[in-house]
Amino acid sequence: MDKITQAEWAQRLLDDDFFKKVISDLKNQQIGAILSTNSDGIDEREDAYRTIKTIDLIVGHLQGIAAEKQIREKKWKIL
Repeated sequence: MDKITQAEWAQRLLDDDFFKKVISDLKNQQIGAILSTNSDGIDEREDAYRTIKTIDLIVGHLQGIAAEKQIREKKWKIL
């Protein structure tokens, strides 16, 4: 699969309402886990925080892939 096709697929995924809801639900579950821990639940909070950061990393990676198409289009305009 070429970079442009990957960029289009990534953008479609990022624009998809179901995908957005799944990501939001996952993050909210982890925030709930953080808020529901006892004061000594440091490990649970850290695990939930790492999960949130992992979700953000995945979404950021998809955004980077999606931006590839725009970058290539602008590159050709400059040349």
